[in-house]
Amino acid sequence: MSLTLELVIFLIFIWIMLMIYLAPRLAKTKHFQAYGPLLLVKIVKNRKILDRVANRFPAILFSRASVVIVFIAAVAAMILLVYGAYLSLFIPPSSAPSLAFEIGLPGINPAIPLGYGVVALALSVIIHEMFHGIVARKHGIKVSSVGILFLIVPMGAFVEPDEEEIQKVDPVKRRRLIAAGPGINIVLGVITFFVLSLLLMPAATPIHNGTYVQDITVGSPAANYISPGAELISFGNYSGNSVNNLYLTSQLTPGKLYNVSFFDGKSVQTYELPAGIVINSLTKGTPAYNSSLTPGDTIVSVDGRLIYNDSTLSDLLNSTAPGTTVSIVLENFTVSSGTPVLSMQYKNVTTMSKYEFYQETDPAANSADYKNQSFLGITISFAGMLGYNLSGLQGILSGQEVFSNPWTGGLTFIVLPFQYLYPVSGGLASLFSVPFYAPLFWGLVNLVYWLFWFDILLGITNALPILIFDGAQFFRDSLLIAGRRERLKFLSNEKTVSRILNVSSTVLILLLLWQIIVPRII
Repeated sequence: MSLTLELVIFLIFIWIMLMIYLAPRLAKTKHFQAYGPLLLVKIVKNRKILDRVANRFPAILFSRASVVIVFIAAVAAMILLVYGAYLSLFIPPSSAPSLAFEIGLPGINPAIPLGYGVVALALSVIIHEMFHGIVARKHGIKVSSVGILFLIVPMGAFVEPDEEEIQKVDPVKRRRLIAAGPGINIVLGVITFFVLSLLLMPAATPIHNGTYVQDITVGSPAANYISPGAELISFGNYSGNSVNNLYLTSQLTPGKLYNVSFFDGKSVQTYELPAGIVINSLTKGTPAYNSSLTPGDTIVSVDGRLIYNDSTLSDLLNSTAPGTTVSIVLENFTVSSGTPVLSMQYKNVTTMSKYEFYQETDPAANSADYKNQSFLGITISFAGMLGYNLSGLQGILSGQEVFSNPWTGGLTFIVLPFQYLYPVSGGLASLFSVPFYAPLFWGLVNLVYWLFWFDILLGITNALPILIFDGAQFFRDSLLIAGRRERLKFLSNEKTVSRILNVSSTVLILLLLWQIIVPRII
């Protein structure tokens, strides 16, 4: 755990203790209130701004549309919860992410930047709460106060409609008021997505068309010269866009030294590296692991056949019967006093059945075709470099996949921070040319992305019928409205609706906990 993270957690702990101690005293004041770990600073004057906005904004129409939006978001959120619970069954404890990743707060979650995260979260919460108030005023419901939420630093805002009026108002109007908050978040999430994908990111063009090196295998040839963040622009006689396919199509002699050029955003550097497939890691319990193959080594040949690329290795293993002993020639590359040093190793490895491996680790991905195919248990890369086609990465950063595959593309776009692709780092940004001052351009790109991220997640999360979210009251009012029909008259009973809400809330909370607990115990 980093020192910064420890400090943030310590400050939050002290803050929570302070809020618990001060809560009774704050409750007696007019302008302050403790709401769990949050400090509410209430403003009871200058609330007419809500009336002015409500008079100019089509709040009634928007609130009706928000009801539909929140229904769709709630269904999508519940599908995601069930799908996430299913996927968690296949995450071994060793691969379970840190609990810090489960907390969606800037500064605690390593994937959420403190600066962009705080600004985007605060703006998203402020807009969310303001639209509750705007719709309330449009429906003639009194707003008692507006204010600011603090969790050490300002985290957003709140609008406090008069509780008595809220309880008396017709459920149809109350549901619209509730839906307006998550509704505006989702609408703004969609707008910021289009701004990013259609306006901002298309304006950034790669200076070269090479491969962005996001990760480098420890002990590999590339690790001797470069760090993650560089761009591979040539390897031997492969240059430009063709270097992006080396992993699958290289015909460079494995183990032979070639001139290789990298771009760091400022200048081009050229080194000598051996071509070929490099072992990244070994899977425990597999033939490669039991034979002590070494990550970072280049596979030169298997049973006398040169291994030019992944396709060559896959074809060979797929045509080799499980249980066959194969002879593997490996090359280790180091640099001593600026001079490349090559050493060869020879290993005999007895393969296992690819079918048996998948049957034990991922039955859903298994296939009957694997029964006659061999498996070693290694992950590989070309020369030890893992990364993205820079032109393709531009499409990933702009969310272009959403247009061809909305469901998968949307999920991929949301998880980009967990691949450390957002915020776009200075190193990656320097590989593109942009239409205006680069720090301002990339600052705008990152801010718009995080506005999208928080708006979409706040909207979808708040749509869930869980007691602490807007979705709970939305769901309650939806059931009461449905109870006006003769066939569903039993839903007009408040106690029945409360029981249904309690059950749904409990099930959804259990699904959330399932995804946190199961990967750590199975």
